[in-house]
Amino acid sequence: HAQMGAKTLIVDTDLGMADLNLLLGVAPDRNVLDALGGAAIEDVLLHAHGISLLPALNGSYVLSNLGPAAQNRIIEMIGSLATKFDTLVVDIAAGIGQIQTTFASATTDTLVVVNPEPLSMADAYAALKVLSTEQGVKHAYIVPNRVTSRAQADEVVARLSALVHRFLDLEVTALPYIPADPSVSESAQIGVPLSINAPDSPAARAIRQIVRVL
Repeated sequence: HAQMGAKTLIVDTDLGMADLNLLLGVAPDRNVLDALGGAAIEDVLLHAHGISLLPALNGSYVLSNLGPAAQNRIIEMIGSLATKFDTLVVDIAAGIGQIQTTFASATTDTLVVVNPEPLSMADAYAALKVLSTEQGVKHAYIVPNRVTSRAQADEVVARLSALVHRFLDLEVTALPYIPADPSVSESAQIGVPLSINAPDSPAARAIRQIVRVL
C-alpha cells in the first residue's frame, strides 16, 4: 500500500518481543511504553522506507504483561493515529492469549497467515477458534504462506476451511498464496522490506496481488 502512495502505519503489538523495527532496519529511541507514560504518540513513531511504525520493545516484561486497561489505552491511541493514515496494519504476536486476541479483534479485517506444516495449521485453527468464540469475530482472511505450489495452497485452505465450517460460526475467505521464497529471509536479515529489496521476487509479487485483492 505504501508503495502505491498510501500513507501507511504499522503497529507492532508483540509488545514485549518486538521485531518489526529489525525488519525495517531501524533502532527506536522510544516505544509504546513511552506513549503510555505520557509521551506524545507522534513523537514515538518511526519512519522508514515510506512506512510509519509504532514500535514496541524487545525484552520488556512490563509490556508483555499489560493489563486490559493499558491495552485499551493503546487501542485508543492507535485509533487516534489511524485517522491520519490511509492504511493501518496491526501485526499481532503469535499465540491465543488475551493480549493477542484483544488487539486482533480491534482490527477491521483479520488475516491469518498459515504455512502447510501441521503445527502451523493447528495454530491457525486455534487462533480462529479463540477469535470466534471469545471475541466474536465473524470473518477472517486466510493467507497460505511458504507454499510450493497452487495445489498445496488450495489444500491448506481446504483443510482449514473444513474445520472452520464444521466447528465455528465464522466465515473465511482465501487470499492469494505466498510462495516459498528465499528472498523473504534475505530481506529480513538486512532489514529492508521485501518489496524494496527484491520487488520482482515471487513472494513480493504475491504480496502485491494480496494488496490489490484487499
